[in-house]
Order: sequence, then structure tokens, then C-alpha cells
Amino acid sequence: MLPRRNFKAGALALAASSIAGKPQAAEPARVDCHTHVFVRGLPHAANARYVPDYDASYEELLAIAEANGIGRIVIEQPSFLGFDNSYLFCALRAKPERFRGVPWIAPRTSAAEWDEIARLGVRGLRFPIFGLPTPNWADYKETFAEVKRRDWTLDLYVECRRLPEILPMLLESGAKVIVPHFGMFDPRLGPMRDPGFKVLLEAAKTGRVYVKLCGAYRVGLEGAREAAPLLLAAFGTSHLVWASDWPHTNTDLSRTTTYPKTLQWLADWVPDEATSRKILVDTPRRLYGFS
Repeated sequence: MLPRRNFKAGALALAASSIAGKPQAAEPARVDCHTHVFVRGLPHAANARYVPDYDASYEELLAIAEANGIGRIVIEQPSFLGFDNSYLFCALRAKPERFRGVPWIAPRTSAAEWDEIARLGVRGLRFPIFGLPTPNWADYKETFAEVKRRDWTLDLYVECRRLPEILPMLLESGAKVIVPHFGMFDPRLGPMRDPGFKVLLEAAKTGRVYVKLCGAYRVGLEGAREAAPLLLAAFGTSHLVWASDWPHTNTDLSRTTTYPKTLQWLADWVPDEATSRKILVDTPRRLYGFS
């Protein structure tokens, strides 16, 4: 059985800069497709690339999202917690109608565990292997088959330069693959000089690859602005989603990036309201099973 733990709620000390100046009525249909939640004191992975020294509770996330007109949220397991998804599952149990989860799980998960995490609201599995060795994918053969059977996503967070090696192999599983942060192209190269980004654009033809317009600071704001129309042309609105990447972990801009700013970036990249609505509402609702 999955462990049940009691976690103290993080204090809701929301800085004024993190919430839109004038509270908006919540628009439940809009979806934030990539966030993280955690509190201090959780056990972290032995090979963690970083460990935050602050809390980012699911209560705080929900309050910030609602203040900015976002009613549904996808929570991704942060890499520094490894396979311990306890806090993520705690969030899903607390707000099943508002949250969907994407945990990072060990291979060879039992059938009973699959059913249980599906009931909690899991709709994909995450592989946050940026800066980490490539897993032995043979260990995940049964996992990939289960993901395909349940019509979930494989969320692949990796350097763009590794996509030519990894993306075709994951697609062979028949499952859907979703790539965050514009594909994580090298900001020194920009999207069109990074060979991995070209592979990502070509993968749009499969109809089983999705991209998240989020974390612009991870590839550089100018690079993100250049990449957005290229991704829109290749993938269309049916395979693009938006996300805040809250709380902007492991980046120098984590203290200055605000939730409203991430929404404004989308408005800058995709100024047409009908187009942005498909990215904010229609595609994520279908992809993650929100009502």
C-alpha cells in the first residue's frame, strides 16, 4: 500500500508580488500543467541535484493559482524527492477535484499500486533525469505498457541534446510523451541551433508528443520567445499546454519570477485569445482528465 503521512500545512504567507494585484474570480477551466509542492523535512534523494530551503505547500499553490484565475493544477514530483511521492499523494487526497499528479516511480510497480494511484488522480509518470544518468529503460518495459494502457503521459525532463537518443525510444512504447520547458534547448545555442530541438519539432508528426510552454527562464526569455511560434506551428494547440513551473525551483529567478508574470509570458507568446484558451483549457483538460 502507498504510505499515508501527516504533513503540516505550509504557512500561507503570500507575498503581494506573487498574487495578481486585484483578485480575480476563479476560472475553474484553466489548467496549470506543471507545478511542484514540498515542505521542509521531507526525505530527499541521495543523488539530489539541489534541495530547497523553503516550503512550497499545496495549500499555498492553490491559493496563488486561484488568485490568478487558475482552477485546475497538475503537480509533478520534484526530482530532489526521488521516488518518495508521499507529499504529492497527500495533495491529491486533499483536493481530488482540483489536482492531478505525475509521480516519479520505481520500476516494477505492482498492479494494486497502479490502481490506487489512478484513483488518487495520477495521470502520468515523470522522468526528471536532467543532469542525471539515463535509466535502464528495459526495467520500465512493463511500466510503459501500463502507461499506454491507461492513456497516461510519460513526462520527460532532460537536456534537449539527449532527445535524439531518448525520445524515439520512449515513443516506441506507444505511449504519449510530454516535454516541459520548451524542450530545454541550450540557451547558448537557441532553439534552432540545438539539434535536439529539431528532433522535438519533427516528433510532432507522430501525434503523440506534447510540449509545455513553461519555465522560460530555464532556456532564456529571448530563446523562449523565439521557440514559441516554432512550437505552435509544429504542434498546434492540440499538443501544447501552459504551466507556471511554480515555485520556480533551482533557478536564480525563483525569487523574482511571479505567478502573474508566467501568465503574461503566455499572453506575449500567444496573443490570440481563442488560441491561448485551447492551450490553457481544452488540451490540458483532455490530456489530464479534468472535468
